[in-house]
Amino acid sequence: MTKLETIKTVTTPNEKPRRTQAERSEAMRTRLIEATLQCLETDGYAGTTVTKIVEAAQVSRGAPVHHFPSKAALIAAAAEHLMRKIYVQLGVAMRHLDESEDKLAELIMISWKQVFGTTENTVILELIVASRRDTELATMLQKLWISAFSTLGSAAEHYLLPNSDKDNVRHLMILTQWMLRGMAMDKHLVFSESVIEYYVRLWCKVMASHLHAKPNVSTPPPRPEFWDSSLG
Repeated sequence: MTKLETIKTVTTPNEKPRRTQAERSEAMRTRLIEATLQCLETDGYAGTTVTKIVEAAQVSRGAPVHHFPSKAALIAAAAEHLMRKIYVQLGVAMRHLDESEDKLAELIMISWKQVFGTTENTVILELIVASRRDTELATMLQKLWISAFSTLGSAAEHYLLPNSDKDNVRHLMILTQWMLRGMAMDKHLVFSESVIEYYVRLWCKVMASHLHAKPNVSTPPPRPEFWDSSLG
């Protein structure tokens, strides 16, 4: 071996090891998903085409085909990715729940500010509306819907207790999610954020007659069942 060949075979300290095929595949999936979310946010569901996704991701035209069987499958994967992101954001916000004097109200307000009042939720609403006329998308989103409600129910039972035997924590917080989602749908029509916050706090007072926070809960809610596997 020549001196030049010896130099070429030595790995420099800053040289990164080559990624495996699985790692490259996952990186491409993530790239396509993030590009899809970007298109959904700027162009809506109707304006989000595979061509635009490819351009945003800066990949070859055939790249999506190798990772997703259809546009709906890519959209559904993007929605799942978004739900995971929202759940993490919500978990981070809830770490400070113990500092609040009214934990139930704070839990609902955090849900509004960290989930339903965000740009990410706007994308989710866009997909929900689009799924009314897209059977394939509706079928895929239904799996996500079921998982999201199960996750919400588990988190609610982790933090809250019913005021009586007639009150069901899981059902009441799912009802709360539906109420907040409806408010989010109208958010762009409301002239003031303070108006929305007023009605969210009014709902908190209604819920206070049915639920209360568990004392001394400092641990995060249980890890979602879907977390280690895909919903697709």
